[in-house]
Amino acid sequence: MDRAGEHDGTIGAEASRRLAVLRPLVEAHLAGAGGLESGIRDAVWELGVSRATVWRWIRRLAEEGGRTSALVPRKRGRREGTRAISDEVEALIADQLRRYYLRRERASLSRVVTEIRIACRERGWQAPTRRTIQRRLDALDEREVMLAREGAKAAGRRFAPVPGRKQAKLPLDVVQIDHTLADIILVDSFERKPIGRPWVTLAIDIATRMVTGYHVSLEAPSRLSVALCLTRAVAPKAELLADLGSSAPWPAQGRPRSIHVDNGRDFRSHSFQEACAEWGIDLEYRPPGRPHFGGHIERLIGTMMGAVHLLPGTTQSSVAAKGAYDAEARATMSLSEFDLWFALEICRYNNSVHSSLGCTPVARWEALSVEMSGDIPFDIDAFRVSFLPSEKRQIRRDGIHLFAIRYWSDALAGRVGRKDDKVVVRYDPRDLSAIWVELDGGRCVEARYRNLEIPPVSLWDYREAMRMARALGKTGSNELVLAELIRRQRQIEGESRVLTKAERRSRERRNAGKDTLPAEEPSEGLRPVDTGDTSRPLFKVERW
Repeated sequence: MDRAGEHDGTIGAEASRRLAVLRPLVEAHLAGAGGLESGIRDAVWELGVSRATVWRWIRRLAEEGGRTSALVPRKRGRREGTRAISDEVEALIADQLRRYYLRRERASLSRVVTEIRIACRERGWQAPTRRTIQRRLDALDEREVMLAREGAKAAGRRFAPVPGRKQAKLPLDVVQIDHTLADIILVDSFERKPIGRPWVTLAIDIATRMVTGYHVSLEAPSRLSVALCLTRAVAPKAELLADLGSSAPWPAQGRPRSIHVDNGRDFRSHSFQEACAEWGIDLEYRPPGRPHFGGHIERLIGTMMGAVHLLPGTTQSSVAAKGAYDAEARATMSLSEFDLWFALEICRYNNSVHSSLGCTPVARWEALSVEMSGDIPFDIDAFRVSFLPSEKRQIRRDGIHLFAIRYWSDALAGRVGRKDDKVVVRYDPRDLSAIWVELDGGRCVEARYRNLEIPPVSLWDYREAMRMARALGKTGSNELVLAELIRRQRQIEGESRVLTKAERRSRERRNAGKDTLPAEEPSEGLRPVDTGDTSRPLFKVERW
């Protein structure tokens, strides 16, 4: 009965009622007064417990100063903190843990348990259980354990205090950029068959949490992805919003003063670093092993992917989350449709109240932008070109050779024959019909195919065509072979209704690229270029 009475109560009205009954008995007990038996019998009857339980509660209240918590039901068994093994065994466990476990060789706990049991048997002591040894290990300072087993560097990464958030006072002070593989399967726009998951590159302004730019592509992250995302970030969004048919405000534009990126090869390339220096952009890399330094862009990616998870064809964030859902069978969106949806989702995000700001990113940008000084006007085309992939080439009599294709512009004539002077050549992998040649003073001129029979082609299609040419044993000029193969490939793709996934991706990539190329470029072949018009103004990037 006393056990039931002891475990039925909780701190509250019942404990207070017990305390009111027992307090006079505790006071009399502490005063050494006799004649408590009558009061004990009354307490037994009033509280409905045994005489032994009443005495136990009286002693607890006396020991704990009359606190109500002394009447709280207590777990059976040994009190927490008490030990059932001798001091000698305790000392042995501590010594063995220090000698065998807390060292860089990192012995397993099973090996240490074995060593402790052997040492106990040698001394004639009862060996402790594995659970007992595990509890002694858990009681050690976790940082000291990692310091002893993995070294100061690992312990520093694990236990060093995380600094405050990345701070930026004004828009464009710091912009974070990162890539992610979107959690959705896309289809091609012709046969509506699955072609795989797209990559998304995002840029977010730290001060306002506004998404400043993005890029969607079927290609893995590269310098081109960064160039196109940055170009969209610095450019005014009026034209993009018109294409979207949206009136939602998106005021983000202008060069960032600093961009914060991870340590991927696309961000570590020499050409990317040079382009940032050229445009006065400070480049800051995320310290290895410190994911919280990229927290803003990581949270943005998580938010955007959360929205993607509601689309047909989503792969969810994991196999477990996807379950039995057949993403490929349910996929319905093409690359261009997903690009459009993603841009509208960014507009929704920018115009929704942000939890850490208490207002929308657009409102935050407009409030802070009044404190910004005006940016130096610059040429958007020149900005984009400066971030494109580059090679160094000699200017020959028949032009510049890149990927075994010859390019020419009349502006290069004065530099022919300078064998000791290579120039920087930049190219857009989506369209090899034009390249940009950097001349003195950082001025770039555009050069085009010397052979006008070659159709515009992407670098990926070009390499595939040349691989096919080698397989077929084609000989002769690369340019003529290329023109023949590309036209034949496109004819087959246009006529065939049964294409492999790779072929569908190739066709979708080529058609998606047309949306982002300059409008004045023809889709097939090239027109003659008039280079004699000297009335045109000079820009950072000249088209002759």
